Amino acid sequence: MEPTRQRALVVSSVFTETEMAAKLGREAYSYRFVFRAFEPLLRRWGPTIEITRPESRLDYALWRARRQNLEPIHLSFLPLHMTYITHGAPNIAVPAWEFPDIPNTDFQNNPRNNWLRIADQLSVIMTHCHITRNAFLRAGVKPPVHLVPVPIPPEYFQVPPWERSQRVVLDCPCYVFPQPESAREIQPNPWLAASTTSASLKEKARQAYKGYVKPRLPSGVHKSVTLAVRAVRAMRTARAEEVRVPYPVSPTLELSGVVYSTIFNPYDPRKNFQDMLSAYLLALGDCEDATLVIKLVLCPELAAEALKNMIHYYLGLGLRHRCKLVFINAFLPDELMVELARASTYYLNTSRAEGSCLPLQNYLAGGRPGVAPAHTGMADYLDDDIGFTIACHPEPAGWPHDPEHRFTTTWQRLVWWSLHNQLRNSYEVARKDRALYQAMGLRGRQRLAAFAGAESVWPPLAAALDAAKASVLRTPASTEPVAA
Repeated sequence: MEPTRQRALVVSSVFTETEMAAKLGREAYSYRFVFRAFEPLLRRWGPTIEITRPESRLDYALWRARRQNLEPIHLSFLPLHMTYITHGAPNIAVPAWEFPDIPNTDFQNNPRNNWLRIADQLSVIMTHCHITRNAFLRAGVKPPVHLVPVPIPPEYFQVPPWERSQRVVLDCPCYVFPQPESAREIQPNPWLAASTTSASLKEKARQAYKGYVKPRLPSGVHKSVTLAVRAVRAMRTARAEEVRVPYPVSPTLELSGVVYSTIFNPYDPRKNFQDMLSAYLLALGDCEDATLVIKLVLCPELAAEALKNMIHYYLGLGLRHRCKLVFINAFLPDELMVELARASTYYLNTSRAEGSCLPLQNYLAGGRPGVAPAHTGMADYLDDDIGFTIACHPEPAGWPHDPEHRFTTTWQRLVWWSLHNQLRNSYEVARKDRALYQAMGLRGRQRLAAFAGAESVWPPLAAALDAAKASVLRTPASTEPVAA
């Protein structure tokens, strides 16, 4: 009689933990944060083996797991067009998706871009919010679709309540505005558009190569091109430390008064930093005790360029102000990210679409109300009881991985005046209505504990994993693959 095998997970992810700082802002980088949040609960369910490059390593990892008397399930923390299916184990995909429907055509003549085709080969689909689950159900996918929110790190629930008199100093380099006129060494470019940055042009070129050039190249030529690109990228990364932003940098950040914090990748058009900057400066420009902290999520190779572009855009608005505007483009460890939440009064989000918005969840768990639209993934947990919601309405949009950006779906357009007014309202509450602010913060903690605390997430997560384990394998487990 064959001995009982222990259940286990083989997780395919976009990059490893040690590569995180160097990969921030790259394609699918946010999936790494989702896996990190789930990892303690996944290890509670069974031994977890992480791999990258699943196209060449997945089957070998499954074979090795079975050699260790494990019965593995494949769990993919990747977008569906980057997910690889194995026939040697049940497959679970964990797509972070923020649109009301999923791609169901082979655009760019690439079958992998057809999410419906990939989804129908899965054993289970695990989504984080209702808009994602409903999008897959509306498409008529074959596997069951489970709703499992992303668990919140317990450290955020331990953040002490915000106090009007608090003063916090963070040990991180930053750029603080307004600065003296003498500090400005370059003139702003008011015509700078986010869509014309070199990073977005590089992404379009990369997608064009993958969709049109690569399929027509001999494999040897493609490998040579890949090696050349990696060499150039390595040289650029080495030179990234030499790039200097032409403004004085402060070695520490002192925060007091009413502090709004936000965390995003400025090259992601969904994040909509343009509305954020103009509304903040016009709503609170006369408030000397107001501060907006913008933490950029980018690798060193992209961070300096992105920061210069954002500062150019901000200066190009031509808005004089007494409130403070802070940019942080350095990598911050987890401890400093929690400390930034402690120093903050609110979390500010002006996105057009969100799969979950993990920073907003974290800040609400820390008793910091949000100023954000209650749409897409945020609609599952945000309302006026725990934040200042911003009005919005749908408008046409394209799939994020479609380089032609054709209007195939929708996202949400914010009502600018609603954003402006809610910034002003939130500022007045923080300064003048302590009881209301504290009540909102407490309700936020309680709601997010029930929605995405680890013990709240565990039952639906275990149910999704158990459902995949119960599914029937399509091929024998004895096939011995070759290691990559």
